[in-house]
Amino acid sequence: MEHPPFFRTILVGDNGTPEAARAVAVAMSLGEKYKAKVILLGVLVPPSAEALAEGYGLTDPAAERRKLEEHLRVTAQAAQRTGVEVVVEIVKGLPEESIEKRVKQGAIDLVVVGHRKIGRLRGWLEHSTSESLVRRCPVSVLVVHDCAPTS
Repeated sequence: MEHPPFFRTILVGDNGTPEAARAVAVAMSLGEKYKAKVILLGVLVPPSAEALAEGYGLTDPAAERRKLEEHLRVTAQAAQRTGVEVVVEIVKGLPEESIEKRVKQGAIDLVVVGHRKIGRLRGWLEHSTSESLVRRCPVSVLVVHDCAPTS
């Protein structure tokens, strides 16, 4: 008896970091295996008030968008060469809120996100996108950790 595919649509966040690259690799692998569509979600994060006060986050938003668009285009093309159906979407906002909002729009079976190691104080101040999604996201969440051995 043949079962329908468990994962038909996979959402993966990609912001160009090594953690996101690992998550994208896993999502694309699952997309290839299950013949699932992969939504590659790029999130343009507005600078925080603290960053603006310190003079950070003053880069040109249009340049940031172009950089993200190019990164996602290259990633999508590489995945499509392996037969994975990839859709690129770019939104503005905070990562966890943007991912949750996209999931609530429907047709997402799995969310894949990367995990970065941060200290307790920084984690308390900044919180973890992956932990927030595991607690609040209405669909299954796969958190991809760094597989490198720790010393």
